[in-house]
Amino acid sequence: MANIGLSLGMDVYGYDPYLSVDAALRLDRHIKVVKDVDTLYANADYLTLHLPYMDATKDTVNAAAISKMKDAVRIVNMARGGLVNNADMIAALQSGKVARYVTDFPDNEITLADGVVAIPHLGASTPESEDNCAVMAANQLKDFLENGNIKNSVNFPNVIMERSGAQRLCVIHRNIPAVLANITIQLSNDGVNVENMTNKSKGDYAYTIVDVGSPVDESVIHDIRTVPGIIRMRVI
Repeated sequence: MANIGLSLGMDVYGYDPYLSVDAALRLDRHIKVVKDVDTLYANADYLTLHLPYMDATKDTVNAAAISKMKDAVRIVNMARGGLVNNADMIAALQSGKVARYVTDFPDNEITLADGVVAIPHLGASTPESEDNCAVMAANQLKDFLENGNIKNSVNFPNVIMERSGAQRLCVIHRNIPAVLANITIQLSNDGVNVENMTNKSKGDYAYTIVDVGSPVDESVIHDIRTVPGIIRMRVI
């Protein structure tokens, strides 16, 4: 947002008490990072909020904070509704202290106030986003069917590995000791070389992908399926 403001020709001020080194390095050198929020209030013609909602941030923008801002300030809240005290905002709009309040969290109280630009919180439901979500879901399902990779599953961890070797074994198993060791022991006993392997767990369950150097026959598959803790195995 800070860099976008610069591209619009704005003088940009920013305040973040938890600014990381990595985040700071992504900022344009022309952005003025201030050390306290009062300095930000005193300089901002447009104020945008980018912080989580919690007990410590509830009503961050209240009458006291607004009193430190410029007259006719514009406030944009795309973070969380509870960051702004509705009653104090309505009073500031009525007095002209705040010229406009843009919020993505309209409710019955704030939506009807003069000077409020209410956005219906539907950014994830535009035709473009719906199309992109459908394409993403189809691509992720295709990747699982063709390569065994898991991404954005509800019940399983993200497990993604580039294909290598002649065949891929995809194993769902319980998250208990010795399962991985027993899988590799069975492969070794059957003379199968492991080209690459990855494993991740989530709660009581885990998922392992093993790329092997040569195709395995049914006896090898049977041996692995008998390993204690194995739930299901698929060969690709």
